Amino acid sequence: MRLPPLNALRAFEVAARLGGFAAAGQELNVTPAAVSQQVKSLESNLGIKLFVRLPRGLELTSAGQELLPNISRGLAHFARAVGNLSGGELAGRLTINVAPSFATLWLAPRLGDFVRTFPDIRVRILANDIAPDLNQDIVDIRIPYDVGNFPGLKSKLLMRDTIFPVCAPTLLNTTPLRRFSDVRHHTLLHDIDIGNDEPTMSWARWLRDSGSSGLEPAAHVEFSNSILLTEAAVRGLGVALGRISLVADHLETGRLARPLNISKPSDYAYYTVTTEAGAERPRVRVFLEWLYRQAGDDEFETLS
Repeated sequence: MRLPPLNALRAFEVAARLGGFAAAGQELNVTPAAVSQQVKSLESNLGIKLFVRLPRGLELTSAGQELLPNISRGLAHFARAVGNLSGGELAGRLTINVAPSFATLWLAPRLGDFVRTFPDIRVRILANDIAPDLNQDIVDIRIPYDVGNFPGLKSKLLMRDTIFPVCAPTLLNTTPLRRFSDVRHHTLLHDIDIGNDEPTMSWARWLRDSGSSGLEPAAHVEFSNSILLTEAAVRGLGVALGRISLVADHLETGRLARPLNISKPSDYAYYTVTTEAGAERPRVRVFLEWLYRQAGDDEFETLS
């Protein structure tokens, strides 16, 4: 039997229970548009309409009314079944090591969904750039931004990234940025915590590739991490090179805009890394499954 995606079923259940996509988005820690997209995907999968979209909310169709109680019971059953894995080994502390930028701008806004589903798992986030020794059993999962070489460990690609210029929309209202030559009127924001093997995060590379290597911008400001860089861009200080994984939420809410219709694939990607033994622990398994569902939902419509 081919079942619809679990995330689509959850989006339908929460939207039906709360009566709208906005409220559902708040509970699921995603945007209303993401909930709407999941519900449309479910309707397409089933070949039926589940909601009547009204100006002030949603109304279940007869098919939706019939489906809702069964889906609610099914999701509760899934949560109980997973919670009983390995005689209760699911409960306990789960420690994840991740870069501060990814923890702040991607993981934390989505983490509430996992905590509500698995309240017996005590999540600990260690947000730093120091790679721990997973064999010491202090950290269960690493989520590095890397080229993907982890000898002796179990790793899997989580998501690739894309780089492009971003800035506050208000900045463009006063100083247009339609082509690279317009950069001379703007302040460029730099992330100095990058290595030589990550040229796509360097403004020098972008200016050179655009034929503007001799161009001098209005000013330069440098930051030691991506969180500061992104916050400065949101507040209108200048134009930054943003990673889609870190700026997608800001683009969706309108806090950031893309002034130039150009992008480059990142030199790095996000991976999950565990020990072979650690990957078999129930709470590690359920977190990784949840993590890949979240990454799969992020199709980053801003790039389309």
